[in-house]
Amino acid sequence: METAATATETEINGSPLAIAATFVVILTIALYNHNALQRIAKSHKARRELRRIAAQKEAEADARCAGGDAQPRVSGIFIHPVKSLRPVSLSETKFDRHGLLADRRLMIVRPNPKPLHGNFLDGEATHRFFTQRQSPSLATIEATDPVVLSRGNGPGQTIIKLSSSQLIPNEYVHIDVHPSTVNNLPIRYRAGLWSDTVEVIDVGDEAAAFVAKVVAKDDPSFGDVRVVSIADSSVRTVNELYCQDAARIGPWAALPQGGLTDGFPILVATQASLDELNRRLASKRKEQLPMSRFRPNIVIENTSKPFDEDNWKAIQIGRGKGSVILHVVKGCPRCKQSCTDQLTGRRGEEPLETLLEFRALGASDADVYFAQNAVLNADVEHHKDVIRVGDPVTILTRGHSVWDSETVQAE
Repeated sequence: METAATATETEINGSPLAIAATFVVILTIALYNHNALQRIAKSHKARRELRRIAAQKEAEADARCAGGDAQPRVSGIFIHPVKSLRPVSLSETKFDRHGLLADRRLMIVRPNPKPLHGNFLDGEATHRFFTQRQSPSLATIEATDPVVLSRGNGPGQTIIKLSSSQLIPNEYVHIDVHPSTVNNLPIRYRAGLWSDTVEVIDVGDEAAAFVAKVVAKDDPSFGDVRVVSIADSSVRTVNELYCQDAARIGPWAALPQGGLTDGFPILVATQASLDELNRRLASKRKEQLPMSRFRPNIVIENTSKPFDEDNWKAIQIGRGKGSVILHVVKGCPRCKQSCTDQLTGRRGEEPLETLLEFRALGASDADVYFAQNAVLNADVEHHKDVIRVGDPVTILTRGHSVWDSETVQAE
């Protein structure tokens, strides 16, 4: 016998409202899958077209070089083993899923205030990234390129050495960043990095104490800093709004990943743009600035004009099978960190003051741009490919300049 409860349930399940709700769910799933399939198809089509363009442009570039034309070339490669510390200049490098190998895999954080409701909620950031924006003295700390040391039959070590011009010359600390070491460290945090939250691993008291000794010169309250490494399990994708179809990766057209960089894994700058900025500074009888103020990963010379990179969409570094393609996604907004001398930590007004005169291009008149963010093309496995200083650069595609669609955050 049907009870009142089951009768009511039958009425509800068979009601027009329930049928409409079911239809909406089915329609939503269908639209989502349709959009996903469209995105995958567009990505694969864009990647095929880019392969065709690369082959054509490479032949054209070879012909121009044979005619004596100067070609753009890589003039500098830089990594920052610890975010916001001094750059390391390299003659060559490789890539991994986070960008240039060993670039910004570590960063400095400070604990967030404990919430009023008690403990942090699941997914809530327990710490916040900490940079030269808050402590210019970080510019005086040098972090070396990781050095691999063998250790018998064991897993070995991968050592980064920290030292600072603000401390006595023989004062330094070593950090073992070998994956087997880092993954076995016990203390993990959720660190806020702009609008993202990433899982990070604390690399120990010795490194934290060393950094704290330097940054305390800016503010004694900075003594609670910690040094952390990105966790293997951490996934941080780039902003979909700025990711071109051809820049998506894999058969399912996934978004590229970033590490602990501000937003995108690779920063490209050109010597011609720096020369133009320095020309304007010289006209005001101001000091010339080095490229280190802008902390790029790859510097390119012999471009056709200053800020030509604003309109690049895809570039190829190298020739043939071992070449690497980068997708240029958006301009890089500059903050007060660019006004910090990357040797002394002293902060001035330039280059922001001069950039405001001709590079205020974003949603706000205060947003100025220098250099371009990029992601690695992963249409094929590039992680074994090497880029070198002196490699030729071919501009594959061009398009409209892209700047931030909203006012840039300040921190």
